Amino acid sequence: MKSKCLALPEELLTVSSDVEAGIPIDAINCIIIRADSVLALLEDHFIEDRPPLPSATVAGTLWDVRGALALIKTLADSTRKMPRDGGAL
Repeated sequence: MKSKCLALPEELLTVSSDVEAGIPIDAINCIIIRADSVLALLEDHFIEDRPPLPSATVAGTLWDVRGALALIKTLADSTRKMPRDGGAL
């Protein structure tokens, strides 16, 4: 079987349809930490006595955080398959 080359973290952080339902807390925490790091970069833009970041960098950080939120939503939506009564699917 030939494996697919994965180039982006988002390709690794997709929820496979054959995974049993559950809360993917490690993946969610990973995405949150990454988004927090990107926002820390953006904070430098607003500190006095520092040169402003280029507009493309500011736009890229905002785009990255938006993507992180979309990944969290995807992972959270995957938990909707969980049975509410504790029984099997």
